[in-house]
Amino acid sequence: MCTIGYVKGLNLLFKNRDKNCLTTEVTVIKPNFLGVKTENADYYSCAVNRKGCAFVSAAVNTPIWTRLASQGLVDQAKQQSLKENEGLINPIFFISRYIEEEKTANEIVEKLLDTRKMFMGYNVILSEREKVFHLEIYRDQIRVHKVEDSLAVTNHFKILSHGPKNIDEYPNSFHRLDYARKMLGNIVCIEDLFKHLRPPESKELWRNGAFYTLSSSILDVDYQTVYYTSHPEKEYARISSAVPVQGEEKLFIEMSRYIDLPTYHKIERGHPFYEEMLTEIHKQIKEFHSIIGENLNTLELGSGTGICSNELINHAFLNLDCLEIDENCCNILRNHPEAKKFSVIRGDAIYYCIPNKYDLIISTFAHDHIHFDNRFDFSKNIHSNLKKGGRYIVGCEILHYFSNENERKKSLFRYHNHIIDLALKEDRVQLCELENNALKSGLNLVGDFKRHEAMFEEEMSSSGMKLFKKMKIGPFEPDDVGGVFVYVFEKN
Repeated sequence: MCTIGYVKGLNLLFKNRDKNCLTTEVTVIKPNFLGVKTENADYYSCAVNRKGCAFVSAAVNTPIWTRLASQGLVDQAKQQSLKENEGLINPIFFISRYIEEEKTANEIVEKLLDTRKMFMGYNVILSEREKVFHLEIYRDQIRVHKVEDSLAVTNHFKILSHGPKNIDEYPNSFHRLDYARKMLGNIVCIEDLFKHLRPPESKELWRNGAFYTLSSSILDVDYQTVYYTSHPEKEYARISSAVPVQGEEKLFIEMSRYIDLPTYHKIERGHPFYEEMLTEIHKQIKEFHSIIGENLNTLELGSGTGICSNELINHAFLNLDCLEIDENCCNILRNHPEAKKFSVIRGDAIYYCIPNKYDLIISTFAHDHIHFDNRFDFSKNIHSNLKKGGRYIVGCEILHYFSNENERKKSLFRYHNHIIDLALKEDRVQLCELENNALKSGLNLVGDFKRHEAMFEEEMSSSGMKLFKKMKIGPFEPDDVGGVFVYVFEKN
């Protein structure tokens, strides 16, 4: 008995796996494959392969079996299961085999349809980078629905005539589905999902009693990674198939977490005020477009892993170039599911220039990565890239005023410690680790160079850019920590 789902935007699958009897579970790592299964089982409960094809599954049984199992009548439930499933085959055995063979979602669906077997009842969410399918499977019937939005599924069918039909036949399945659907509306980053899948936030999904939750797994389809925990009070371990292995397979029960580009990509939107910053940037883009009235040649500076790029492509009137200096980030951008909607340019934002090409230049949390020594050259290059009347919209982190190096460090401490405090209140542990690393980078002047307001405005005006609009997104109290800002500058 399980709760499974798909989170659109983050491209994550999840599964809280419930059992009515004691089992030992392991994760399996191979060079081209990552999966979670009961030890010694011949199929996986969820898995992802090197092509980015992944699945999660939830069994659908009859109300009779569910009632017996819920009452703790294990032997009777086993006999009922044998009776109900006589002559039927578990479809997850085939899906597990196809995943290991590095099939795509389309190929797996086609192979299942071609097997012409009589299958046990299962809900399956099957995903890859560009497609997500929900499969309802029972006997010779397979209903395939293309998923267009976030989705939650539990232990009953929507269409097929098998299993519980109403809440009275399996109340918990319907209650979990209702909770999971509401939960999906509150997911901004992967840490939100961590929180909602486990107690104390999610008593509905992490179960105790006749059915208890054995584990919680989150599959990152973009990066072929599994986040796994077997206990409600333990952090999710990040498990990647990039980990070196000895022999055919290596079994893990626990692994420590670490922060890297894939993890950063999934948690950065949980940064306090980040969503509000994006909302304001969208507003400024639309307002500018309403004035120009035509498609806008747009350059995004420091695109990174494409967090903001993924937002910008929603504006069909933007002809978007993504500029990024890091080759690993460029590879991530080039492999983006919608990479055809933008161009990826590997280059240095201080020097990359096609004079007067762009109507609009945008950056989010990227301006801070330009060294103080290069800040005036950077401003001059922004000015050169823009057409006359073009705008630079920037979302950035600004420190409280400082006049010397000692004050800068104190201001840096105040800002990051405040953000860490806010993140802790939201139980965003990994974000706190990321902020702590950013603080260290800033203190050591390695990769992170936050300005104060007067300093930032001075460098932009030095090239002839005019301050058009300035908005502090937060925090507003206390007033000595700096904060997240959105600036709009215009080329005269």
